[in-house]
Amino acid sequence: MNKEKSMKKLVEAVALKIALRDANTACPFITYQPTVPKSVKKLRKF
Repeated sequence: MNKEKSMKKLVEAVALKIALRDANTACPFITYQPTVPKSVKKLRKF
């Protein structure tokens, strides 16, 4: 059970870091920019 909790925390931390990175970057291709959820938009630094 302890391994489950630590794995869950790891996955949450990785997901948050990816969301932070994606909130502050734009797609380099003009034709495709996926819509970002409002909760991720709140993580923007600018």
